[in-house]
Amino acid sequence: MRRMLVSRISRRVLAEHHLALSSAFHGRDHDPDGGDHVGIIYTNLKVKDCVQRCVRYLTDAANQSAEERNPGKVLPRRPNVVIDGQLDTEFSYIREHLE
Repeated sequence: MRRMLVSRISRRVLAEHHLALSSAFHGRDHDPDGGDHVGIIYTNLKVKDCVQRCVRYLTDAANQSAEERNPGKVLPRRPNVVIDGQLDTEFSYIREHLE
């Protein structure tokens, strides 16, 4: 089972990377973040920015869901996310896998 899952993920990553490289080659590269990347591999991924983007997305999604379930009620408080350490750290990685 493990080998099958690793094989499937590997093929999917290779296919996504190939499609991204092909789009860039043909001038159809649409990067909303404007980040430095080669295909799907971001060459200087900023961990702090990635974590903050995920926190914003999850907070917005939770607030929207709570508002839909209980219209007009006070939304529950969400825990604060504290990012500590070397905040300027950058490395090459596939952003979607980190997120």
